[in-house]
Amino acid sequence: MTDSKYRFTHPICYCVVIAVCVFGVRGEERTATEWVQAMHEAQSKLSFEGILDFWNGSDIISIEYSQYVIDGKAKVKAKPIKGPKREINRTDEGLSISFSPDDELRGSSNELSGNSLSKLFTADVATLSESYDIVELPERIIADRTAVGISIMPKQADRHGFKVWIDKSTALLLRKEMCDCDDGRQLKMLRFTEIRVLEGFDPELANAGDAEESDLSVSIVTEDESDASSVQAGWESSYIPEGFKLSATKTKDGVLFHRKYSDGMNSFTVQIRPLPGSKNVDIQLEQMVGPTIIASRNAIDSRGRPQIITVVGDLPRRTIWKISEGVKFER
Repeated sequence: MTDSKYRFTHPICYCVVIAVCVFGVRGEERTATEWVQAMHEAQSKLSFEGILDFWNGSDIISIEYSQYVIDGKAKVKAKPIKGPKREINRTDEGLSISFSPDDELRGSSNELSGNSLSKLFTADVATLSESYDIVELPERIIADRTAVGISIMPKQADRHGFKVWIDKSTALLLRKEMCDCDDGRQLKMLRFTEIRVLEGFDPELANAGDAEESDLSVSIVTEDESDASSVQAGWESSYIPEGFKLSATKTKDGVLFHRKYSDGMNSFTVQIRPLPGSKNVDIQLEQMVGPTIIASRNAIDSRGRPQIITVVGDLPRRTIWKISEGVKFER
């Protein structure tokens, strides 16, 4: 009798246990795509500070990184721990950078740009999924926190892939790697070695040190993205990799000379500038700074004037040059 009862109740108990495990635990879990969405939201809403290591392909820089979100707007401070005194302050309105006299970037300050971590990932994960396969990786311990790993690899070999590790408790980004899809080689990496979420912090912390005088200060206003697609120009990019959309432009004296495109993970810019001098010399130049490719070539615009076309992006060399060759002037 006892044996018969056991046989009758055991399957039911087994199913109950399975149900509790599946539904009870699952409620705490997210899919890989949901983790990316949660990360975007956390990076935009949470205030935090920590130590960030950034590897650009050749050198590692340790940075004191802080983000303060006040009234829904993120303010970022980033300062290298070693090297020349340099401090970057970014808000939604723009980017300001302070340099010391011995800083090698002093002379190129007007060309600097960049995004805070809150802007690294697209808010539209559904669109991101059209260009990338998003799958989960094994968990790791990073900055003494349990991190969920996510692989974000392109469906086409015209761009690079990414691996990110996300804090399981806060959904903040702890590590990001850019990978070459041809050979899996790591191209660029950032990781937190220390991170602390600031709960109920004093907003005055965000302004601490702002009054300190610097030897050189520049302000770079963020490009207006609201009407970027409506700007008319005498040139067009006939080849844009699938999934990339126009995100920003720059004009001077009413003439468009710069377009920026992004797919939510990768980005590139196309710039058109007059060729110095009046002669149309044949130019094919390429520079590589870490994973960033800078490709320049000469061309003739619709008025017969020599121009320089420069494409800059963290994309494979073949993609950068294909974009460059696709720039056409209206006739």
